[in-house]
Amino acid sequence: MSEEMRPRVLIVYYTLTKQSGRVVDAMTKELEARGCDVTKALIEFTDQRWVPTLSRFPMERPVAQIATVLPAQMRHKTGEIRIPSEAQAGDYDLVLIASPTWWFRTCIPIRSYLESPAAKAVLDGKPFATVSVSRRYFSINLREQRKLAEQDGGRFVDKTHFVAAGGQVKSMLSWLGYMKHGEAQSRAMGLKMPPPNLQPDFEQQAKTFADGLVDKVLQPAAA
Repeated sequence: MSEEMRPRVLIVYYTLTKQSGRVVDAMTKELEARGCDVTKALIEFTDQRWVPTLSRFPMERPVAQIATVLPAQMRHKTGEIRIPSEAQAGDYDLVLIASPTWWFRTCIPIRSYLESPAAKAVLDGKPFATVSVSRRYFSINLREQRKLAEQDGGRFVDKTHFVAAGGQVKSMLSWLGYMKHGEAQSRAMGLKMPPPNLQPDFEQQAKTFADGLVDKVLQPAAA
């Protein structure tokens, strides 16, 4: 397939604990294997109200430090971000939006992007898919991403949801232990802890989702 014929895919994402980044890397690998030209655009959270606290690792008091962003997050607020030039304009055949879930909702950095003029310029008239990474199966995150992207003029085509290992409670305890100590903890509160990251089959899930997008959205468009 010539360079001119390769479908152009943009993946806009934010990652704090690197889990969303791992998902994006897995999807990128499969999309490229299927002949797509993939551009990854990492949104940088620059808001000084929260970044100095959230960027510390390990965290001395992870619950208190992470909770600093809770009031704004629950009120669907936006914050200061840095948007890569690739996510400000471009004639893409498909846009993927990947966000970690903060208290069931789309994280502030991705919400801020979707409410920016840059997102409107990229998404207007374009097919898009949404990706959520969280600690439980139910999530408002995907619905919020879809609503905001459709307001930008995008055309929704699909969604997927990646879940951390261990279920909601154990995965949270495991993650908090990791954020506090800087390494995975085998036990907490007398309980055996799962790894503080994604389910072991997340790469296969990413591959399957990416394949579906190529088959359903990109190949028909090329034809």
